[in-house]
Amino acid sequence: MKKIYYVSIFLIVLIVSFLGITYSFQYDNDGEIKFELIGPSPLYINAGSPYSEYGIKVLYNDVDVSNKVKIDSSSVDITKLGEYKVRYTYGDEYIYREVIVIDNSKPVINLIGGEEVYILLGGNYQESGYTVTDNADTDLESKVVVNGGVNTGAEGEYTIEYSVTDSSGNTGTATRKVIVKRAHISVENNYVNRVSPASWNITLYQNTVVKNSFYKYGIYYEGYVKDASRNYKIKLKNRDNKLEYSFNMNASGNYYNGNLNLTTVENGTYDVYIVGNKEERLVNKLDAYTQIVRAKVGKKLATVLYDNDNVSISIEDFVYRYDFVIDPGHGGSEIGAENGIITEKDLNLIISKYEKCRYESMGYKVYLTRYGDTESELIGGNEIDPLDRRGLTIGYYGAVSRVVYGNHHNGSLRGDYGFEFLVPSQLTKDDLKVEMNLYKRFGNFYNLHDDVIRMYSKDYESGQIQNKANGEVYGTRNYYSTIRIPYELFNVKMVIFEPIYMTNADDFNWYYSSGNWVNVSEMKIEEYVKSIGGKYNPDNKKCL
Repeated sequence: MKKIYYVSIFLIVLIVSFLGITYSFQYDNDGEIKFELIGPSPLYINAGSPYSEYGIKVLYNDVDVSNKVKIDSSSVDITKLGEYKVRYTYGDEYIYREVIVIDNSKPVINLIGGEEVYILLGGNYQESGYTVTDNADTDLESKVVVNGGVNTGAEGEYTIEYSVTDSSGNTGTATRKVIVKRAHISVENNYVNRVSPASWNITLYQNTVVKNSFYKYGIYYEGYVKDASRNYKIKLKNRDNKLEYSFNMNASGNYYNGNLNLTTVENGTYDVYIVGNKEERLVNKLDAYTQIVRAKVGKKLATVLYDNDNVSISIEDFVYRYDFVIDPGHGGSEIGAENGIITEKDLNLIISKYEKCRYESMGYKVYLTRYGDTESELIGGNEIDPLDRRGLTIGYYGAVSRVVYGNHHNGSLRGDYGFEFLVPSQLTKDDLKVEMNLYKRFGNFYNLHDDVIRMYSKDYESGQIQNKANGEVYGTRNYYSTIRIPYELFNVKMVIFEPIYMTNADDFNWYYSSGNWVNVSEMKIEEYVKSIGGKYNPDNKKCL
């Protein structure tokens, strides 16, 4: 009987085949299963993009059982190029969807230091570097091709082009604009008849400015006019159009004083006039150490020019060109402290380069006043003391930066120990919130008492040290030129950090030889990053 049954089945199949009739089905022990993939197969995914499941429709004996299908996509690795399979199983039956991970995204070149860099005419251009991110490849930095150059001896805009191609043939590019500018600082060669507080003379100083300073919204001026009048004005005249601004001054005989609120002045360059009985150009009678240069006033950047002693003011929209200005103290022939192991100038540079790297690793723009064993990039003529020229440089760049500080290390023949912060005497406790926090953090980390740590300013005339840790405010001029000049001529808060005495072996071994300088710098970096609204990243591996 079985023999007859099998023969019948064979004949039926033979006849169906002969007639050209085809019929396909999937069969398990219980019934018919039909699989129908939803979406493409093969499915192409760009590396790094998530795998999205399109789903499947499954009928068992014409009943939809799609919700009972087991889907296994665990083999798909979206981080690696290749071919993968997603398995769909119902009962003992299964099918696959082919998934192919490809790379069609360009690498992204992230320029450390930003896409726009300003360099002083005659200065040094230092390539800040770059990082590369890609959805598939790693370590592409070594494959970046850099084209273009910068001539810091000629004003202008220069373009540096960066390109890199990943293993899939995708090319990413970036462009950095380097702007070489002449500093708007005029340094006089002849100081004859320059004004000092003890020698004001109405005859010598007619239609002049003899005192000046920046304030939050503009400029304060005082001086003398040729012909006495009850009313004095300072007038700004735009060089390119007829736009004028007048500011009432206080009057007393031939003397005037008052403020120029520049926050609503339209952009441009203005010649400055003093108006009494007559209208005449305002003449500068200040030397390079007392004539203000530039500062942020409201949302404007005001730069004061002194062409042939005639005062002019340039107004432009304020933008931060740097987040941090760091001055590695000393350099060149100026060694600083030394201990037979390392000089202060070298230690200052090591610390400053590390901190620059750390800020840039978090995406911030940093200006370093020197990169090697030099006296730094210096503004002004050779007739000015190099330290004062450094003060001008710090102020010039600091005027368009959020945070400005210098790195130094102490020396003493008396075996002193501890740390010091030096700050402008005119600042309040609120102005020094970050430094106050650091003062406390340093003290706790060092485990030192107040008698060997201090935050202070120093009087220019007497050299007297004035305690700032208690929040007192002093009206005296600042002693250190790298603090005094940025503050008085640029309205820039400059802080000098001196974390240890290099000449104290215990201090030095704890700080430098044992690597605690990294912890000290990280406290500083964290506080300053948070102070400008940033997010501190403690990962410092790339900068060590």
